[in-house]
Amino acid sequence: MATLVDKYFSQADFDAIETSVRKAEQQSSGEIVVLLTSQSKQWQIERLIHSSLAAVIAMLAALYFTRENNWGIYYNTTQALLWGGIGFVAAYFSWGQFLKRAGRRQKIVWNRALRHFRRIPASRAQTAVLIFLSLAEEQAAIVADKGIASKVPEDYWHRPQSLVAKAMKDGKHAEGIIQAIEMLGVELAAHFPRQSDDINELPDRPKSAD
Repeated sequence: MATLVDKYFSQADFDAIETSVRKAEQQSSGEIVVLLTSQSKQWQIERLIHSSLAAVIAMLAALYFTRENNWGIYYNTTQALLWGGIGFVAAYFSWGQFLKRAGRRQKIVWNRALRHFRRIPASRAQTAVLIFLSLAEEQAAIVADKGIASKVPEDYWHRPQSLVAKAMKDGKHAEGIIQAIEMLGVELAAHFPRQSDDINELPDRPKSAD
């Protein structure tokens, strides 16, 4: 079954990203890892759950406000179901968008990137950098090990991250990743130039988290 990773990335894209990582790592002792996932949260399931809860609340409210009217069980049940349907549809199309607001998507993707970063084997100089893309959310996160993070300003990471995010919106996912890798490579080389005994500790080829 095809995923969003398959939709937005070809094997040629994977090859180009891998080449870019190798080129960047030839100039430094840093390690760049690219991880891709179709989505970081089951949004449709969450949306259906919240919409169903809204439907139940609407049905109970309809029954409550008409409790003194003796219209018969058939009419009361019918109008409760009607209001339940209205509540479901209203919640599905309005509350669903609220659940997927940009700030929440960013936080969810960032937290998942952190979880994946913790599973990456530690590099000797603690210079690993993870570029994480979550395609359904159109969000990117860049997580750096403390070795390199201690050498650059905290707001530096927004620059390569914004390159990836903009490229995703333009439908140029691989190009954005490569631009970010080139930027990160320059920074890594400035603070951690390649040593004679340097070895490639982490995979250069992008991986899918699906």
